[in-house]
Amino acid sequence: MGVRGLKTYIESRNKNDLRSWAFRDKKLIIDGCNLYYTLYFDYNLDQMHGGDYDAFEELITQFFKNLTACDIHPYVVLDGAADHTDKKWETIRQRKQDKINAALAVSEGKKEKVLPILIGNVFRQLLQKFKIPLVQCIEEADWEIAALAQKWNCPVLSNDSDFYIFNLKAGFLPITHFQWETVKQDRQTNQKFIQAKHFTVRKFCASFNMNTNLLPVFASILGNDYVKLQNIRCMNWAKHSVTDTPHPHIDGLINWLSQFSGPEVAVSALLKMMSDNEKAITKEALSKGIQEYKLFPGSLAKFFQLKMIPRTTCKGPLQVLPQRTLMLLLEGKMSSSIIDAVMNQRVLITSQVEDFQLPCSSETSRPIRQVIYGLLLLGEQRSTGTSKCYVEEYCRQQTKLSSQKVEAIQTMNGLRLKTLWEEPLSVRLQVLLDTLGVSSEMLRGIQPDLHLQIFVTRYWLVNAQPQPSQMHLWGLLLGMVYGKFSSTLKGQRDMLLGPKKLQTAGRRIDLEHETAHLYSQWQSCMKWSLSLNSLLCFPVSEPVIASLYCGTWLHQVVRELRRGRPLDSLLERGSSAEQLFKQLKDVVESLIGKNVIKKMRTGLEQRTVGNTHRDYNGHNQPIDEPSSFFEHLMYEYDYEDDDDDLNENLRKSKAKDHPDISYTIRTRHKSKARNANHPSKKYERSCFK
Repeated sequence: MGVRGLKTYIESRNKNDLRSWAFRDKKLIIDGCNLYYTLYFDYNLDQMHGGDYDAFEELITQFFKNLTACDIHPYVVLDGAADHTDKKWETIRQRKQDKINAALAVSEGKKEKVLPILIGNVFRQLLQKFKIPLVQCIEEADWEIAALAQKWNCPVLSNDSDFYIFNLKAGFLPITHFQWETVKQDRQTNQKFIQAKHFTVRKFCASFNMNTNLLPVFASILGNDYVKLQNIRCMNWAKHSVTDTPHPHIDGLINWLSQFSGPEVAVSALLKMMSDNEKAITKEALSKGIQEYKLFPGSLAKFFQLKMIPRTTCKGPLQVLPQRTLMLLLEGKMSSSIIDAVMNQRVLITSQVEDFQLPCSSETSRPIRQVIYGLLLLGEQRSTGTSKCYVEEYCRQQTKLSSQKVEAIQTMNGLRLKTLWEEPLSVRLQVLLDTLGVSSEMLRGIQPDLHLQIFVTRYWLVNAQPQPSQMHLWGLLLGMVYGKFSSTLKGQRDMLLGPKKLQTAGRRIDLEHETAHLYSQWQSCMKWSLSLNSLLCFPVSEPVIASLYCGTWLHQVVRELRRGRPLDSLLERGSSAEQLFKQLKDVVESLIGKNVIKKMRTGLEQRTVGNTHRDYNGHNQPIDEPSSFFEHLMYEYDYEDDDDDLNENLRKSKAKDHPDISYTIRTRHKSKARNANHPSKKYERSCFK
């Protein structure tokens, strides 16, 4: 939801609306989507190259570690599907177009906000790993968050301005003023706490001598996602402002409302200012807007305490879903897009930074979604194949939001969602394998924890357009290796300094649109394969998503390979990292077949024609399938940073062993950035000041 301008108005007031609070030892209801959105952009993590999930993982990990250090007990609530009543459909469509525009701007090197496509998956996976209580709502979470906070008498952590309107007994903590990076300690009690700013509706309204029940009227007049009354919002409310404020419109409206004893009197006075033909529609819109902020017992408390599925969830379109599927949805182990598909028969595709002259990157993963739609929507009455079902997908056509109807595909005869949990593992696995174009014989020799990422990579290589080259494959596999090994102390010394220098060079590089587009396709395939795997009751284990893709590093690897850097210079001979890379490479190439490999080689030769090998001792050999792949290491690198990495890890280890040391946030690749123009500089300054 959100009330336009209210957050900046409250923060700019000289009044003490936001009061300091040494916050500790309490329950805290967290607006999960708002949290990861805010943190990702506040710490300037990568947007242009598809996201740096490893850096995001460290950020979220430290956040919850610091809460634990202060005995704060978090309960995370996530948004679900788009509103199924269509009350805000036009707002949703406009925001979707805005996100397309933002992705286009970032692809052109401009500054915007584009959240990487797998961030939500990484966030949910981390919360499950840390056993943080989590629920994913069926629809938007704001009201349920407020209702739970009211029942438990604990504050809400968010940046959504609607929480300035909900009259919560324990108040609201804006993320912007929640200084979680540094845990402080009371000198007298030795108790640790996080410094925060605290807002309550009661104190805010008292400063205007206003009835707290008038705030929902204020929000509805000013306008939110559900109420857009342009005629009353644009009235000259500024004339009622009595203070010198940069927001006289908001200040004046609050002062005008303060003269009334309650909502009914205020609405009546407002209607007198309207023409006769506007009164009815204005009254109805205001009534609906006010209702959005009325709190009564919700359903989340029982779910958190008893794992009880709310009765309302089992009614309407979602009643077709089995109880176990509903439970996975509520536990955040399944994508909320499933709710959109079932309830609305429409899905909004996430916009990515890619080549906007090419078709949307999500087209590559459409066959995967068609299988998902078939499992969700093709019930027993459609098993004969005589009836078709469609889902309306909303994604970009060039730079404009457009929609098209996508047919749901029946998978195997007799396979139904309601009995899917009862099907043998082999049947559910076969659906996944058939969708991704993998035969069961191909499973042999692949360790189980690599299954999904290998299958998705195989699917991507065969279906992506344009055809990925070998360097795109090598870069992707190197990224998986780097993600697996760089998170451990041993791993920091198990790879050559070459990859580290790529990541810590600190120079901004222009976007290679082809590379961005190809990797956006891979991420889309991974996202929907994760969704299909969960819907099929996890026939293969989920990979650790944060270790699969580090966009900044990966794009630099591809750039270096384009320039002629030999592949074997990026791994230490005989290391476990080298062995894993060879294993991944051999398996993928065995899955895709010789014809695809030939196409990849041909495309690579075309891409590398005319390239000069300026920076690597004058060598200019074309990159080809290396028959003697790891026979030699051609270049020497300076190892001095290795000791710095080791010392840093030892410092972290000591801090972990001594909980009395204050915790501060520091991510692996951001902490090494030394160039003032690096996008992480703001992040680095906040960590080391």
